[in-house]
Amino acid sequence: MVNLGLAWNPESCPLYFSRLFFVSSADQEKLPVLNSWPQEEHRIWELIFPIKENQDQADWVLELSRCLKGLSQSRWCISTPDLVQVFNLPLDKALARWGELFWPNYRLDSVFIFTTGDDPALVRDILKMWHSRQTNICMRSHYDFTVPDGQSPLQDSPKKSKWTFWSRLGFKVSV
Repeated sequence: MVNLGLAWNPESCPLYFSRLFFVSSADQEKLPVLNSWPQEEHRIWELIFPIKENQDQADWVLELSRCLKGLSQSRWCISTPDLVQVFNLPLDKALARWGELFWPNYRLDSVFIFTTGDDPALVRDILKMWHSRQTNICMRSHYDFTVPDGQSPLQDSPKKSKWTFWSRLGFKVSV
């Protein structure tokens, strides 16, 4: 199961999430760069994944999914605005395109947090679309770091729904 969430920027993501950035590169030999440094009681990991000039986007996303699988890291904070320059599309269309290419190739248990910048609703809508179309993707309110606790527009399954189910079957329910 892939769990999705939101953060304002990579710095607002919890430290235990590895950060993933994308860059365009004219250098055909440019390889991904993995950086790491200590902070507080954690270690921050950062992967900078280049797309080479004239590289096919589907091939690039396939390379990315293989790289992430090989790193065996299950928590990623994605720098969503970087996808605009990779796909040369507006943010919502770039993110949708990335997901269209990425999710069929990546099926590991993980958590992906997407940075929103100043427009969490725009990114949230794309994540909700993935959630509705992919059986292995789930939105989780506790991974939405853009809103105060208890006020998330991303609702996990409603708490009363299971009680409603039992009461419809004729059982007396007490909460």
